[in-house]
Amino acid sequence: MSDDKKFMDNKKLENITVNDLLTEMLNNTSELKDIECVSATKDTLDRIMILGEIDNIISESVTHLIRFWNKADEGIPVEERKPIKLLIDSYGGSLTGGLMMADAIRLSKTPVHTINIGCAYSAGLLVFMTGHRRFCYPSASFLFHEGATTTDGYIDAGKFRNYASFYDQLILRLKKYFLECTNITEELYQEKKNDDWWFFAEEAIENGFCDEILEELI
Repeated sequence: MSDDKKFMDNKKLENITVNDLLTEMLNNTSELKDIECVSATKDTLDRIMILGEIDNIISESVTHLIRFWNKADEGIPVEERKPIKLLIDSYGGSLTGGLMMADAIRLSKTPVHTINIGCAYSAGLLVFMTGHRRFCYPSASFLFHEGATTTDGYIDAGKFRNYASFYDQLILRLKKYFLECTNITEELYQEKKNDDWWFFAEEAIENGFCDEILEELI
């Protein structure tokens, strides 16, 4: 490293920010990066995450990054914090993973904006609708249902009853989010819960799942 190129501009350790670390990595690595690596690093700098299939590993990663940016923003007034953007194109997946991300979004002081760029189905809809601000592309689609579950192989009657009771509690938590984060009523929820309710952006606005249909990229 040349004498005129100082690491972190000789900042004291306590004054080095997360953005300093990420920018240093992007600008000073000697490794040849492919476009995916550059894009991923830029997304990290811009606080952009992309959500597809939902499993517990993906959910833990998203939750970790939400915590990461909240830690980085400590001391910054909430209204001055740069929002985290979660781009969603998801067919759904794990309900427990979806609830994990929904909880993290709701607990985040740093704003989390969710953007449906393609589809938000099942658990993907759960994550989408908990955003502090919710946007979608004009042709984005949505699916609401209570989901389905299976057991792994043989299970005796007592364990099955215990699991069924646990799953009922998961569904109640899902229902609580739907009634708190949208305009749908208890009556409409009961009407739709046992079937697949497919809809597009306009109906998402009407029923309070989404705040704005985008007219330009954000």
